Amino acid sequence: MGGLLGFASIFLIGLAVGKEPLSALSQASVGSFLCGLLFLWVGQIWIRNVRQMLMEKRQAAIAAMAEAEERKQHDAKERGSKPV
Repeated sequence: MGGLLGFASIFLIGLAVGKEPLSALSQASVGSFLCGLLFLWVGQIWIRNVRQMLMEKRQAAIAAMAEAEERKQHDAKERGSKPV
């Protein structure tokens, strides 16, 4: 995706500024490679952050469930120890 966007944008910009089509094509090829690498790098960072966010959400949910279970057990003990 990044390569395609890089190629198209650099090729069109090259033609718009008056470069010869062959020169714009060669620059677009290099731009395609560089934009592909950039998109790969940004994509890896994004995926890593999404995984971290999901893991943190899961840990928070587990902690909340454990806390609710502790409260439930504590309340049950209090009810059992109070005289009627």
